[in-house]
Amino acid sequence: MEYQYGQNNENNNYTYYHNIPYGSAPAEPPKKKKKSGRGIVVWCMALSLVMGTAGGALGSGLMLRQYSEKEAENTAVHPEEDMNVPQTSQQFPATQMTATPAEGLSVKEISEMCMPSVVAITNKGEAEIRSFWGTFIQETEGSGSGVIIGKTDSELLIVTNYHVVSGSKELSVLFSYQEGNRDSSDAEIAKGEIKDYSLAKDLAVIAVDLSNLSQETMDNIKVATLGDSDELALGDQVVAIGNALGYGQSVTTGIVSAVGRSVTTDDGTDTTGSANEYIQTDAAINPGNSGGAMFNTKGELVGINSAKVADTTVEGIGYAIPISDIREDMERMMQQETRTVVEESERGYLGVSVSNVTNEINQSYDIPIGAYISSVTEGAPAEKAGLQRGMVITELDGRTVRTREELVEYLAYYRAGETVNLTVKVRNDAGYEDRQISITLDTAEGVGIESGNGQSEGQSGDSSQGGQSIPYDQNNPFGGFFPFFNY
Repeated sequence: MEYQYGQNNENNNYTYYHNIPYGSAPAEPPKKKKKSGRGIVVWCMALSLVMGTAGGALGSGLMLRQYSEKEAENTAVHPEEDMNVPQTSQQFPATQMTATPAEGLSVKEISEMCMPSVVAITNKGEAEIRSFWGTFIQETEGSGSGVIIGKTDSELLIVTNYHVVSGSKELSVLFSYQEGNRDSSDAEIAKGEIKDYSLAKDLAVIAVDLSNLSQETMDNIKVATLGDSDELALGDQVVAIGNALGYGQSVTTGIVSAVGRSVTTDDGTDTTGSANEYIQTDAAINPGNSGGAMFNTKGELVGINSAKVADTTVEGIGYAIPISDIREDMERMMQQETRTVVEESERGYLGVSVSNVTNEINQSYDIPIGAYISSVTEGAPAEKAGLQRGMVITELDGRTVRTREELVEYLAYYRAGETVNLTVKVRNDAGYEDRQISITLDTAEGVGIESGNGQSEGQSGDSSQGGQSIPYDQNNPFGGFFPFFNY
């Protein structure tokens, strides 16, 4: 027979129903039987069984209740004692469910603390344009950034990239707090002068005369705190601040993606094994950010933003010069005498024709990188001091000379009558040796060269050979391929 559960009754006892098909006639009641003594015995036994079971259940219930009350009492008396019972739905405090915040300042705090150290730089200059129709000069204007790294009794010192100030005729510095007034006539735009620079490291220090700054400006600007870029590790958060696109100071943040990176620049220069190894970051570094600051989460300056990968297929790859790699260079530049560009008619003249020693020439002929002297003008200061064809100029007053462009720019700050100290590489049987030579500059007219004829100091033009290529020999591997310029 089949049975099914009916509803619970008031006594919580289950009642069973016989499965009777719907519409069937109920079965006839059973006929009454004659009572006998056996029924009383059975009934008494059943009653005893029921009473025994009920008594056992009642006793068990009382014991269980007493045990539960005692446990509750023990728990109340000793609340710190925990029953080690595993729980699958344990609830943790909200503070434990939240990720631990990164150590250091927030991006907002870094911005507020460090923005007064960052400036916008505008460079008005001239660029030499060479074309099929000749060489001509074109006025240029560009924007970049800088970071205040020092202050003397007379100057405010700002570090930036060399390419931000290269070719400048006029440098303007706008401090961050003034940006709301940048279009107003009352904005205090300071004039900057190049103190020193290095093309090889893409680094420059400019100076602003404190006497030209108001007390309001001095109260609102701040010297950046230098950090240790050697402590940076992959995944560390950094904040970049700079004059992006010339719109004014902007803040971007990201992580350190890599360290010790080399970069191939637009002109094909490969930095592998040379002056700089860069910090790579995914913080946005855009045109105008060059020379700006990269801060760590302590608000310390750890890098000078310098470059980015300019490719539509690439996103989030920017580079900064590690501050620890250039700390000594910055200190040396800060101690240099601040000079201004000298008018061409008063500019010192050296009297050499020079050309660049490229990486290819260096590797092929083992000639040191620098400004290679192809000829020396008769009667010029260079000849009087002992400079000769085949020597390579590598330093001027302690500044590294890697190209003829660097030599030209350095000499543009010296007047006739001043003395410069050159380091030159001189060939001997064992290779090349360093030699120190001091030269007192003269004017181009003083040695019989007319100013502006393409051979005067600071101006590019053909060599003293009238633009003809020089035949190849051991002392001149450039003939037929490279132009020379007289300085």
